[in-house]
Amino acid sequence: MKKPHIWALAGIVALGAFLRFYLITEIPPGLYPDEAMNGNNALEALATGHFKVFYPENNGREGLFINIQALSLALFGATPSALRIVSSLFGTLTILGVYLVAKELFPAKNSNVKIPMSNKIQNPNDPDKKDRWGFGAWDFIGNWKLEIGNYEVALLAAFFTATSYWHLNFSRIGFRAIMVPFFATFAMYFLLKGLRKGRALDLIAAGLFTGLGLYTYIAFRFMAFVFAVPIVVALWQWAKKRRHDIAGKQSDFPREVRLLPVSFCVPCIVALYTFVVFATLIPLGLYFINHPQDFLNRADEVSVFAAASPVREFARSTGLTLQMFFYQGDCNWRHNFNCAPALHPLVALFFLTGIISLWKSDFHKFYRWRTVLLGIWTLSLMLPAALTRESIPHALRAIGVIPPVMLMAGLGAERALRGLLQWIERQKEKWPQYARERTRLRYELLILFVLVLLVIPLTTYRAYFLRWSSHQKTYEAFDASSYHLGQYLAGLPRDVQKYVAVNTLGVLVRGIPMPSQTVMFATDTFSQVERERKNLVYLVGSDIADRITIAAGQKTLVALIDSSDRALLREIQNKYPELQVKVPGDFVVLQNY
Repeated sequence: MKKPHIWALAGIVALGAFLRFYLITEIPPGLYPDEAMNGNNALEALATGHFKVFYPENNGREGLFINIQALSLALFGATPSALRIVSSLFGTLTILGVYLVAKELFPAKNSNVKIPMSNKIQNPNDPDKKDRWGFGAWDFIGNWKLEIGNYEVALLAAFFTATSYWHLNFSRIGFRAIMVPFFATFAMYFLLKGLRKGRALDLIAAGLFTGLGLYTYIAFRFMAFVFAVPIVVALWQWAKKRRHDIAGKQSDFPREVRLLPVSFCVPCIVALYTFVVFATLIPLGLYFINHPQDFLNRADEVSVFAAASPVREFARSTGLTLQMFFYQGDCNWRHNFNCAPALHPLVALFFLTGIISLWKSDFHKFYRWRTVLLGIWTLSLMLPAALTRESIPHALRAIGVIPPVMLMAGLGAERALRGLLQWIERQKEKWPQYARERTRLRYELLILFVLVLLVIPLTTYRAYFLRWSSHQKTYEAFDASSYHLGQYLAGLPRDVQKYVAVNTLGVLVRGIPMPSQTVMFATDTFSQVERERKNLVYLVGSDIADRITIAAGQKTLVALIDSSDRALLREIQNKYPELQVKVPGDFVVLQNY
C-alpha cells in the first residue's frame, strides 16, 4: 500500500473513532430499557460467572455482545458509557472492514501485479514448496505479497461509513445489532481473500467471523445467502476448469473475470470454511436444539406472515424500507433524527451512481459476480426489516445493508470523479495550447471534490451532536428521567425503605415490566438478593398503593416510573398523608423525611 493511502485510511478511521467515542459519557442521554436489560444481564453474568450463549429474557438475545459488555463493565464500572463503548469499538472497526472488502471486490486493472516483499528468489522445484496435502496449489501459510488494489473506491466507501449518521447512531447505543456489519465485512473479506489465494488461514478466519456473527443479531442469519454467492461462483469456475482440463481444452476464463485461480481444490477450501462455521456454532446450535422456541421468538411476533394479508403487508414493508434511503427514514428517535433519510443526499446520489455503473458496465463485463453479490447482499439484509410490520421503516433491523450501500456509494463516487478527470483529459485534442491549465484544473477539481465530501461529516456532526442530542424527544426516547431516578435511589442510605411503582406496560422480565430495567441497572438491583440488601422493592399491579407498608419511625420513599400518573400519586397520598411530594430532578417521589 502506498503511504498516502495509509495516511488517508488512518485519517478516516480516526475521524470515525472520534465521531463514535466523542462525549460517549453524555450522549445519548439516559439509558433506554433494552440497553439496561443488556447491562443487567452482563452484571449478573459477572456476579455468577454464568456467561450464556443466548439470553432468553426480553424476547431473547444472542449472548456474544452482552458477554463483551460484561468485560467492559468490569473494566469501566456500571455506567451507560461502559455499555456503549463496546458498540463504538465495533462501529469503528467496521470502517476498516468496509475498506478491506472494497479492495477485494473492486481491484484495479493492474491488481494482478504482485510485488514480493522479499528479494529472496523462490525455487519452484524446492521440495519444501511442493503440495503435501493433495489440494493442488494450496499454500497453507501463503507467500506474503503486496498487492495493488483500487484504493480510491475502498477509501471512499470507508469514508462514507465513518461519516454515516445511520451507522454512527447505532455505534453509540449499547445494542448488539452494530456487530452485524462488523462480522459481515470481515467474514466477507477473509472469504473472498481465501477463495482468491486458497490460503487455509484466511478460510479459517472467514469461518470464525461467520460463525461468531450468528451469535450477534437475528439479521445476520440472512448473510447465508450472501456468502453463498462467491462460494457457488468459485465451485462453478472450478468445475468448468476441470471439464476443460479433462477434454484437453484451454480455460476460457479471462483473468479479470476469475474469482480465484481455479487450480485450487475449491471443494476442499469450501469444506474447510463450512467446517469452521459449524464448529463455531456448536454451543448456540445445542441451545436452540434444547430451546427451539427461542430461535424465532421475537420474529414471529412482528412477522408480516402474522398479518391478515401477508403479501400486501410484505409489499408495504418493502416499499417503506426502500424509500428510507432517499425520502423518509425511521421515525423512532432512538434510531434516527426526525424521520430523516438514512443516507446523506450526496451519499444517496453516489449510491445511485454506483448502481448504474455496476449495471451498465460491470454487469456485462468484468464484475458480473460482484454485481450479483452486492445486489443479493443489499436485498437479503433488507429482509429483516421488510419481513416485519412493526415501525417500518426500521433502521435497526436493516443495519446489515450499510456495508453494501457504502461499497456501491464508494464505487459511484470514484466513477463520477474519474469521469470528470477523463473528460478534462479529452479536451487536450480540442485545446492543446491549454495543457498547463488542464493540469491545474485537475488539481482544482480534486480539491473541490474533497471539500464537497467534507460537507458530509460536518452535516452528520451537526445533526447528531447539536440537534438530535439536545432534543426533548431524544431525552424521552432514552428514558433519561428513569435513569436519573435510578441514580437518585442509588445515592440514598440503605436504611431508607424504597418502593418503586412500576406503573407502565411492557414485556415482563421475571414478573416486572421492562421499563423498570433502567432503574434496576442504575441501582444494581436486578437480583432479588441486591434488592433485599439495598432495601428496595418493585411494586407491580393494580394494587400498588395497598402494598406499601410504612412502619413507625421508618424513613420511606415511593417513586413512580411514570411520574405523569397523577391518579396513582393522589391514591398513595390519600392513603399515606405523611408522604410528601418532592421533585429532586426530572422525576417525582413521595417521602416522609
